[in-house]
Amino acid sequence: MAGSTAPRPTGTTVVADWTALMPGDFVTVLESYTVPHSGWIDDLTEDGNIIWLLRASGGGRRMFFRENGDTITVEAP
Repeated sequence: MAGSTAPRPTGTTVVADWTALMPGDFVTVLESYTVPHSGWIDDLTEDGNIIWLLRASGGGRRMFFRENGDTITVEAP
Protein backbone atom coordinates (compact mmCIF):
# COMPACT_ATOMS: atom_id res chain seq x y z
CA MET A 1 0.00 0.00 0.00
CA ALA A 2 1.36 3.44 -0.92
CA GLY A 3 2.09 6.04 1.76
CA SER A 4 -0.20 8.98 2.26
CA THR A 5 0.59 12.17 0.36
CA ALA A 6 -1.60 14.29 2.62
CA PRO A 7 0.27 17.11 4.31
CA ARG A 8 1.19 16.49 7.92
CA PRO A 9 -0.25 18.83 10.51
CA THR A 10 2.22 21.38 11.86
CA GLY A 11 2.16 23.69 14.82
CA THR A 12 4.41 25.34 17.30
CA THR A 13 5.95 23.98 20.46
CA VAL A 14 7.14 26.06 23.41
CA VAL A 15 10.79 25.45 24.29
CA ALA A 16 10.79 25.01 28.06
CA ASP A 17 14.55 24.41 28.36
CA TRP A 18 16.47 27.16 26.54
CA THR A 19 19.72 25.18 26.99
CA ALA A 20 18.31 22.73 24.41
CA LEU A 21 18.63 25.44 21.74
CA MET A 22 21.64 25.67 19.46
CA PRO A 23 23.08 28.44 17.30
CA GLY A 24 21.40 28.26 13.90
CA ASP A 25 18.02 27.06 15.21
CA PHE A 26 15.11 29.00 13.68
CA VAL A 27 12.72 30.10 16.43
CA THR A 28 10.09 32.67 17.29
CA VAL A 29 10.49 34.63 20.51
CA LEU A 30 7.26 35.96 22.00
CA GLU A 31 8.34 39.04 23.89
CA SER A 32 6.11 39.37 26.95
CA TYR A 33 3.84 36.79 25.28
CA THR A 34 2.66 39.30 22.66
CA VAL A 35 5.29 40.63 20.22
CA PRO A 36 6.75 37.92 17.93
CA HIS A 37 10.36 38.06 16.72
CA SER A 38 11.37 35.26 14.33
CA GLY A 39 14.93 34.44 13.39
CA TRP A 40 17.98 32.31 14.01
CA ILE A 41 19.68 31.74 17.35
CA ASP A 42 23.07 33.47 17.08
CA ASP A 43 24.32 32.57 20.55
CA LEU A 44 23.10 31.77 24.05
CA THR A 45 24.50 31.65 27.55
CA GLU A 46 25.53 28.30 28.98
CA ASP A 47 22.73 28.44 31.56
CA GLY A 48 20.17 29.26 28.84
CA ASN A 49 18.94 32.46 30.47
CA ILE A 50 19.92 34.77 27.58
CA ILE A 51 19.77 34.28 23.82
CA TRP A 52 20.85 36.45 20.92
CA LEU A 53 18.58 36.29 17.90
CA LEU A 54 19.39 37.32 14.33
CA ARG A 55 15.95 38.52 13.30
CA ALA A 56 14.59 37.32 9.97
CA SER A 57 12.89 40.65 9.33
CA GLY A 58 16.27 42.33 8.89
CA GLY A 59 15.98 43.90 12.32
CA GLY A 60 19.52 42.95 13.30
CA ARG A 61 20.67 41.10 16.38
CA ARG A 62 18.59 41.24 19.56
CA MET A 63 19.07 39.91 23.08
CA PHE A 64 16.22 38.22 24.97
CA PHE A 65 16.08 37.32 28.66
CA ARG A 66 14.22 34.34 30.02
CA GLU A 67 13.58 36.19 33.31
CA ASN A 68 11.58 38.84 31.40
CA GLY A 69 8.94 36.24 30.62
CA ASP A 70 9.94 35.87 26.97
CA THR A 71 8.77 32.60 25.43
CA ILE A 72 10.50 30.72 22.61
CA THR A 73 8.58 28.55 20.18
CA VAL A 74 9.74 26.28 17.36
CA GLU A 75 7.84 24.78 14.46
CA ALA A 76 6.79 21.23 15.26
CA PRO A 77 6.75 18.76 12.36
